[in-house]
Order: sequence, then C-alpha cells, then structure tokens
Amino acid sequence: MLASYNSEVKYYRINANNTAIATSNNGVGTSAPTEEITAPVLGGTYVSGGLTATITGAASGTQDFNDLAVNQYLYYINGTTGAYVLMGQIETIDSATQVTLYDTSLAEPTASASLVGSYFLITNTESLYMRVACSTIGAAPGTTWIPNFSRWRTSADVVNGVNNTSITKLERISNVGVPVSTASPADNVSFTIQTMNVFINGGSVDSNRFWANVGLLPQYMWIKITPKTTNNSLASKTMYRFTTLETFEGYQAGINTTVSQMTTLGYNVQSPQSTPQSQTNSQPIN
Repeated sequence: MLASYNSEVKYYRINANNTAIATSNNGVGTSAPTEEITAPVLGGTYVSGGLTATITGAASGTQDFNDLAVNQYLYYINGTTGAYVLMGQIETIDSATQVTLYDTSLAEPTASASLVGSYFLITNTESLYMRVACSTIGAAPGTTWIPNFSRWRTSADVVNGVNNTSITKLERISNVGVPVSTASPADNVSFTIQTMNVFINGGSVDSNRFWANVGLLPQYMWIKITPKTTNNSLASKTMYRFTTLETFEGYQAGINTTVSQMTTLGYNVQSPQSTPQSQTNSQPIN
C-alpha cells in the first residue's frame, strides 16, 4: 500500500561509525550516530560589532548567546532572502549578549538581524548521509511505513539517478568563493541518492524476501548523497542549503516483503544478510 506519511529527516557526516549504522538492517545498528549536521541554533539578535571580532547582541525571547557554544560558526540571517551569512567562528562566549570571534567578522548584519550558531561546515568534496525515519503510525499491525525512494529521483537508476527537487534539494545560496554574499537566484545542485541499508532476508526459507518477523522491520532508512558536479566537488568557501520534505509517499512494508518490491521502491538492494539464529531486534518506532 502506498500513501503519504510523516517522517523525521536528519543529516550526518560520513564516518566509520555512521557507515556501520547505515549498512545495518534496521538503520539503528549497535551505537548512536555521530557528527550530526544540525540546523543552526538561534542566539538572539545583532546589536553592534560587525566587521570587528567582538559581537554584541540582544536576547530574542529566551534565546541569547548563552545558547551558543565555543567553536561554533556564527551566522546572521538575511532578512530579505532568508540566507545564512557567515560571520566567523566563536572563540569565547563572553556573556549573554557578547561573543568574541577568532578573527574579524566577515560580514556586518543589519540592525536586529537574527544571529545563529552551528558547528558544521563540510568540505567541498564530501558526500553526506541522510537518515529517514520509518513509522508505524497509521500502519496496519505488523507493518511500518518506509520511504518510496523511487519518487525521490528523476530516473529509475538507484545508484546514479539524481534528486527530485520537489522532495529534496541542495542549493548554492552564496556567490562562489564569497560566503557572505547572496546568490540571486539560488543555484540548484543535483545529487545522486543511494540507499545504504543491508536488509536481512529469509535465509534458507526464502532468500528473495526480507524480514522474516516483525522485529526485523527497519526503523530508519539511510541514503548517501553525492553532489553531481565536476569531480563531485562543491565550490569552496561557498554557502549551500539542504532542504527535504518531512511528509512524502511511503510504502506499508511488512514481513516477507519481496526483493523485487524493494527494487521497485527505489532501493539499491545490496547483498542481503542471512537471518541470524539468535537475533534480537527492537520493535519499529512509533
């Protein structure tokens, strides 16, 4: 059964720990994922100090500079375009209304612009992982909603097919090499989507089907995103923005889902694991 469902989408850098989780059957693995690429945290509004290393601000509701952290990158939000404009990296949190950067600010915000902090810049040659939650909400007993990734690409190629921008997209939002500028319009960057989970099959009972019992149904699906650019390289010192819908078409999967069905849904079905004799798995998330 195909229908829309609500999900949770998170982004992570690729490392050995995350790869072990991404290539597990249930998408949970045996450890927690690390190096999440998070949305910037609001730290109040700008007052003064642009083009110096000492930035003063004012609280915005309950948010102020104490919500930020040393070594985060400080941005302001352009009130016209909504773009995040890089100012610099935080050396010290001096007070609720003052931070000091390691160097002179790269940009001067307009009065009362929102200030935000984030730990993560990525290198221009990195691929990324995206983790998409499955859900049992509204699903029949013994089933879970999984993403229909065939809708996420513009072709049926499960390895080299590029993204459908109506669901997920990557945009260059600054001019190349000038992170404090604003590209107008934003420039779309196509990327490939490759699923990573290695699912458990029915072993000697039926090697052409996945998940012999409900406890084996996946909790998260992981995909690897690789920009489709020259040498798969993004421009350096340039701002990009990822956006992904959190409501999209899913398939109600249950025990003994066929390999062919998963291929139809856009999964890059890798060599399946055999069902362990003493496997213990948690139930799908609610």
